[in-house]
Amino acid sequence: MPKLSELERIVIDTDTCIGCGACVATCPYQALELDESGKSRLIWDLCQSDFQCVAVCATKSIHKASEASAALKSKPWFKFSKQLSPEEQREFEEWCKKYGVTAPPIG
Repeated sequence: MPKLSELERIVIDTDTCIGCGACVATCPYQALELDESGKSRLIWDLCQSDFQCVAVCATKSIHKASEASAALKSKPWFKFSKQLSPEEQREFEEWCKKYGVTAPPIG
């Protein structure tokens, strides 16, 4: 299994997401869920960079992290499934630097 910092993951534009759930249904890792307002949310530590969700998004609201705009990377769209260990936290911070993510996790 790759290190958490080696996975690219996705960025979700929650302003254009319509909450259809197609991404949630297609993710083989259960790394997506609908939040309290019906928008898609990434569960960061579960994502394995499969990208099937990008292909099924009807509104093109899901982007690979390397292709998302800085504006999208500054708005919260993800959470963790658990409290990260110190090593996982370092990998998360490394990932943020690598992809220019400035948004904090939700919750």
